[in-house]
Amino acid sequence: KGLDGLGDNIVLIATTNLFGQFDKALTRRFDSIINFNRYSKDELLDVAEIILNELFSTFKFAGRNMRLFRKILVTMHEVPYPGELKNIIKTAIAFSDPSSEFDYLKKLYETIHTGTSDLKQLQDEGFTIREIEILTGVSRSKVARELQD
Repeated sequence: KGLDGLGDNIVLIATTNLFGQFDKALTRRFDSIINFNRYSKDELLDVAEIILNELFSTFKFAGRNMRLFRKILVTMHEVPYPGELKNIIKTAIAFSDPSSEFDYLKKLYETIHTGTSDLKQLQDEGFTIREIEILTGVSRSKVARELQD
């Protein structure tokens, strides 16, 4: 209702990342609505790598495995925009075990998929035996045996 009382000489610019949750009665009060959702999935993956590279300077214990990092993000149904992406990545590193250089990758996968997946699901998602070992903590030999059965 407050928007209805604005004079014609007022310019109102609003931004949000929750546009889909607004009531249509509110959105129709704007003369123009511009959607800036211009990132492709590949561009968001590139941004994620930049974010991770910046975090490596703070979290020196984290090991570099950009290939596995990107593979994990590719399994996401929808890659979030940079602000949320940074929070997800930073949280995974901050709450990982500093004595395990790739624990942040395990935490990242668990965050994205709400818990760990079974070995077969990881294999179906295209992860190698070595990558499954990193993501689960299960030894390569045990992973290989269990996937052969």
